Amino acid sequence: MRAFRLPRLRKRLWLTIGALAAAELIAIILLVPLHPLLAAAAGASGTLAAGFVIDRRIGRPLVATERGAGIIATTNPGHRLEVRGRHWLGRLPETVEQLGGAVARSRRELEEAAAAWTTRIEARKARLETILREIREGVLVCGPDGRINLYNRTARELLSAEPALGLGRNINEVLNEGPLRHTLRLLEPREGGTDAPADAELVCATASGERLLRCRVARLATDDPDTAGFVMTLQDVSRQTRSALRREQRLREAVEALRNPLTSLNTASETLRLAQEAGLTEDATRFSGMISEETHRLTEGFKALSTETMSVVTDNWRLEDVHLGSLVDGIKQTGDSAALPRIQCRADVWVSAEPYLLSQVVEALLARLVTELDVSAVALSGREEGSLVYLEMNWSGDVIAPDQLDEWLDAGLEDVGGTVTLREVLQRHDTTAWSQPDLSRTGRALLRLPLPGAPEKVRTTEIVPARPEFYDFAVEDSEPVRPLGAEAEASLASLDYVVFDCETTGLAPSQGDEIVSIGAVRIHRGRVMHGETFELLANPGRPIPALATSIHGISDEDIADAPPVEEVVRRFHAYAGDAVLVGFNIAFDMRFLRLKQRRCGVRFDNPTLDALLLSILLHDHTGEHTMESVADRLGVGVGGRHTALGDSLTTAEIFTRLIELLPGESITTLSEAIAAQERMVEFRRQQRAF
Repeated sequence: MRAFRLPRLRKRLWLTIGALAAAELIAIILLVPLHPLLAAAAGASGTLAAGFVIDRRIGRPLVATERGAGIIATTNPGHRLEVRGRHWLGRLPETVEQLGGAVARSRRELEEAAAAWTTRIEARKARLETILREIREGVLVCGPDGRINLYNRTARELLSAEPALGLGRNINEVLNEGPLRHTLRLLEPREGGTDAPADAELVCATASGERLLRCRVARLATDDPDTAGFVMTLQDVSRQTRSALRREQRLREAVEALRNPLTSLNTASETLRLAQEAGLTEDATRFSGMISEETHRLTEGFKALSTETMSVVTDNWRLEDVHLGSLVDGIKQTGDSAALPRIQCRADVWVSAEPYLLSQVVEALLARLVTELDVSAVALSGREEGSLVYLEMNWSGDVIAPDQLDEWLDAGLEDVGGTVTLREVLQRHDTTAWSQPDLSRTGRALLRLPLPGAPEKVRTTEIVPARPEFYDFAVEDSEPVRPLGAEAEASLASLDYVVFDCETTGLAPSQGDEIVSIGAVRIHRGRVMHGETFELLANPGRPIPALATSIHGISDEDIADAPPVEEVVRRFHAYAGDAVLVGFNIAFDMRFLRLKQRRCGVRFDNPTLDALLLSILLHDHTGEHTMESVADRLGVGVGGRHTALGDSLTTAEIFTRLIELLPGESITTLSEAIAAQERMVEFRRQQRAF
């Protein structure tokens, strides 16, 4: 009888009737001398029959009234009570519905009153939205933890290839983390009360590596933690950067091509001079003078061209005064210690450099020393010589061979999408790197990088420390989800959700049926984010049955050019992130996703909630739990039925209303909702056994 589940009110009614029947049975047995058992049975049967009548006329209608009143009070004041047949409640249901109408009128009056007070606020908001919409640069506003609080249309267009973009998602899922983390450290208040820069620029790749962006970042320093964080503007410089790199390379090659002719001219000139000293003819002397004069002119022209080349190369290159010791300390603190040697640093000097990219070059060279030369410790120093600062890495072991060093320098930097090599970064700093033996100590080697110094910077002996960073209950198998963390006790209304639905070729994923479409929408702080949707067709690699097409409308022609299922699943995984996954009969959809995990190289271990199960839990007075009936009960419009995105949007609206009703069942947190859902699964499994 564990599967005999009744609402609490009817359960108490039947317990009372059962107790009365038992008492009557005992009394008749004790008091009636003749045929007591027959009399007792007749009496008890009469009591139970009366109980059935009372349950039908009072119990069930009263439960339906109670459930309906809850819906009226919280989500849908226009809800019609599902009280069927004749009942003994008199005008109670009609009165409840009248109260619902009164509630609806009161709400309208409150909304009208509130609207009068919020007109100015809405007008200001509209102006802000208009400004943000028309700004040609992408704008992102993030909280102190990197969670995205706002973005404009341009930012969405720039980051259209990043499925993780959305309110409440972390910026590190959208942009490459390293450059941004480094820049934010630069904007933190310095020790000793020194003012930090108001803003800073950086160049970084998107998470997918498809775009290279120039970003300006400014911290929002306020006393209100809800408004603290930072704001970013974004510009796409992918094409310009690649074009500039090609142009710079051609220009450098053209300049370098002048070196050999210059050398030859100088040699010829010197030869003629020596011939003159040997007593050759006067013509040789005159010819020598001409060559010498032309050589001088060519040399001066080469110097001017070389200088101009450097100005063109560095025109859009943002160089900053950087303390070399602080830069190295940052590498020691943020780098992968297992991949780097032990570093002893003495570099109390300032250089003019792009700090993040230079730190990446130094870190990459140190990592190469470990992996390819088995160097365990490096002494790093910086010394000034005129306008240059020599960054030197000194270690015990072999010198880097020229071909090997060329290979290192031609490798791409991963943190900028592999589009820029170490050599290009050094060339933009008008320098290169070379290795040689340390002549002062036997058995040791040097790697030397001359860097432009920052002579106007005041010398200091104190190194500034680096700043710190899936209702099919026949499905028995299940996948483990990740352990719940802080979100376990978070209120349901405060969590981020991704509500999704899959359209498929059939109902048996383990027998070859495949996904043909995934649709999803985010819920952020209780709001359905209609602007942050996900919708992709998928090529299942097999024909779509006519029956399936008649339901969802997707044909073989529709998916002919669609990406394969694996690619769509990977993109949905990136879109969902670590949000709680929600669906209507979610076990069906999760089964399809989890069968693809290994092939796609992803894992769906997110917590899941089922809007269908929660509806059954809350509204056990009725057996109507189709999506249409639940939506009608809660006052939700149904659109795009049997399309992945349409069903996702409907489920999202249903889910937000169910969240409002769950506190009536003492369910307010994620862990409580999951536990209640698991109890419902167990109940339905037991019920199926009877």
